[in-house]
Amino acid sequence: MTADQTAPLFPLYACLPFVELAHETSIELGPVIFWPASKYEIFIDPSMHEMFKKYLESIQQVKARTEEGDQACINTIKLQPQGTTCISIHPKIAIYLREHVMIDAIYLLYFTCTFRNLYYGQEVPSFNVFRKMIPASWEFFSDPSQWEHVYIDETLREETVCIHLIDKEMANALGQALLHIYTQTGEPGKTNAYKRLIRSIRYLVDRFFQRFVNLFENGLNFSESLFEPEDIIFLASSFESLLDINDQQVTADFKHKLRPMINFRYGKPVELFWKWVDDFYETKRKIIHGGSIPDPYFRLNPNFEISHIMLGIKLYIYALYFTLYKYQLIHSTHQDPYTPPDFKWIHREEVLLFFWTEVTILEKIQSLLVQAQESSGKEDLIADFHLLTYLFVSLYERYYLLSNQPDLKFIPTPLVSMQEMGSQILGLIKNEQNYEKLKPLLEKIHPHFVSDLEKRLKN
Repeated sequence: MTADQTAPLFPLYACLPFVELAHETSIELGPVIFWPASKYEIFIDPSMHEMFKKYLESIQQVKARTEEGDQACINTIKLQPQGTTCISIHPKIAIYLREHVMIDAIYLLYFTCTFRNLYYGQEVPSFNVFRKMIPASWEFFSDPSQWEHVYIDETLREETVCIHLIDKEMANALGQALLHIYTQTGEPGKTNAYKRLIRSIRYLVDRFFQRFVNLFENGLNFSESLFEPEDIIFLASSFESLLDINDQQVTADFKHKLRPMINFRYGKPVELFWKWVDDFYETKRKIIHGGSIPDPYFRLNPNFEISHIMLGIKLYIYALYFTLYKYQLIHSTHQDPYTPPDFKWIHREEVLLFFWTEVTILEKIQSLLVQAQESSGKEDLIADFHLLTYLFVSLYERYYLLSNQPDLKFIPTPLVSMQEMGSQILGLIKNEQNYEKLKPLLEKIHPHFVSDLEKRLKN
């Protein structure tokens, strides 16, 4: 969120020397603003400009020690101002809380700019670069004796990470939560819920602290599966903090609190969801207490083999969105009275489909079409038909047509199990005599459903 107008009110506190903000923009997370050092004339008081410019010139020179002694060093690389991100904190935040709010904000910055890639199983940068910072408060940089002889050691240097996927809606929502916590405003119950939410994000991000790096980029291949045990522990902690899970009845409480967020309504998907939760926590138990090495994949849905961690992250990010929605920090993309909330980037059917199969989707669609011939105006029928046609299209276009991902394999249903049922559905939809009875449903059908089903029945 651009904060050029309010930024001068926020005192500078620290810098992230290896984090670049794309297009030299700025990001506001409640009481904390991240801005590029190249824009210092906008973000700090004019009386500080000259001293800050000298400070920046000095601290941006990275050096390496030589063998001639502790004080002898040579210059290596000089950091660019646009590649250094400054951190300013609202003056209403008490001084003793500024480091606390800064650390929380850095976690949230990382999550806000990476959660979409994380959700879709794409590569995200290591969090390590966000952990390396330098002091930049007025008290520090106004005294040259504190910084004119210090430098960033070459051994601590990182490759600069450029943040370019800035989700303003998520940044605003998490920023409001952060502001609520650190300004002590509002009811305590909400404050505690926000604290759990931010803590849950920190647990999730912590899984990116430690990854082994092959500096030659070949000859060694560190599969993500090597880190699956730690990832399960971190992810379980994220869920338990976000959902405030009862530690005496973990799996039961987990099922009870997550189910209404996803809005499971039918027996078979619910059964698969129950089994995933049991499988996930059994995996966690075996990791902690030992025993046979757990299978990292969830295989109980005949259409999918998906790693526990990938499915868990998708569920977690959706649950986080839903929690922000519940506290009115994020809004649904529609105000439909009979359909669960839907969000800008994360959609319910994207996680729900892992608990349906091609066959069960078509069975339910067929059943709804038959029911609609007798009671076509029922809102729950319309909502279910809308969802299920979207689920089928998502399965077909997102997984059937595309190649499998490393941690996700789609296994198509044999055509013989689908052909008759699929043909009957197409017959019901295309029968002109049914049109008036089915019109309320057909107005909510996914525009690709008929064509995708026809293509699926030929392959």
